[in-house]
Parts: sequence; structure tokens; C-alpha cells
Amino acid sequence: MARSKKVDPEAAVQAAMMLFWKQGYMGLGTRQIEEETGITRFTLQTSYGGKMQLFLAALDTYLNIFETHGCPNMSDGDLNTIASWFEARTEPETFADIACYGCLMLNSLVEFAAQDRQVNLRRERFYRMVRSGFYSALRAAQQKGTVSSKFDVDAMAEVLLSSTIGLNIVIRSAADNSAGQKSAQSIGILVRSWAVS
Repeated sequence: MARSKKVDPEAAVQAAMMLFWKQGYMGLGTRQIEEETGITRFTLQTSYGGKMQLFLAALDTYLNIFETHGCPNMSDGDLNTIASWFEARTEPETFADIACYGCLMLNSLVEFAAQDRQVNLRRERFYRMVRSGFYSALRAAQQKGTVSSKFDVDAMAEVLLSSTIGLNIVIRSAADNSAGQKSAQSIGILVRSWAVS
């Protein structure tokens, strides 16, 4: 009897993350998971708890990567830094090829339509990360005097969160990072317009 080859669990979850990112949850069958990750159907059930649990592990991996490398972390008080964060999102040379599929978390929210509790919990983590990143950046700008002392940091952090969601949907719908270029430039113009004269 042939022995099944061992698959590194971390590498398998990373490969699954890429698959779910491209194909979505519903569009991905167990046979494709097996072929492209090396996770057998048996292992999918016994080691990961099935397709949904593998998907959640992949989503957690994505969120961990986003928190470390993609989340807005701009504390210099410069509105150009915030504007540039959006503008860089549409430059293919700035982001990995996979990013042309948008944001795995946002894609999942659209696909599950708030019907899954576990996905919703991850949504809250994602929104909290993005919202607090923008809040901190805008608060730093206010403390530095870049924006008015009357500037509504909470409201504008929410505007930037919504802009992030919209930009990623534009990119995902075209499967092309540069598709959101006009949107990103417009967001950049908006952010820079908040500077005090």
C-alpha cells in the first residue's frame, strides 16, 4: 500500500488561503483542495475538521498577515501617508499578484452575507483593525495640527473604512489591481483636502 506524503500544515493552510482567495468558499470543491494543497480528503476531515474549518484557519492566517503587513499603521500625522496607503493599493508592483482578487475577508463577507457566525466574528476583527488604524492616523494628524481641532476623527475613520471596502470590491470585480486607480486617487484627493489651510 502506498503511503500518503506528509504535507506541512502551515504550508497547506497558506495554499488553501490562496485557493479560497481566488475561488471563494462555495466555488471550491474538496477535489481541488486536495489537488492544489496536498491535503487529502481524509486529512481534511481528521486534521482540519472539514472544509469550513480549513477555510476559517485560512481566514485567520489572512487576518494575521494583514495585521502585520497590510493594516493601516500611520502615526506620523501626515495626511499624505494615509492618501498614499490607498494609492499604493492600486499599483500592481506594490502588491502581490493575488491581491488582484481583492481582500479575502471582504470577499468572504459578500459570499456569506452575514449568515455565518464564525465569519462574522472575523469580520469584526478585520473592521476593528482597519477602523482603529485610520482612527490612530487621523488622531495623530489632529494632534500635530494637520487637521482642524474640530475635525471629526471618528466619522472620518468610518469614511476611510468604507472607502477601503469599496476600493477592494472594485479591484475584485475586475481582478485587476489597477482597476481601482481612479477611486484610489479620488480617496487620496479627499484625504489631502482635510488639511488645514
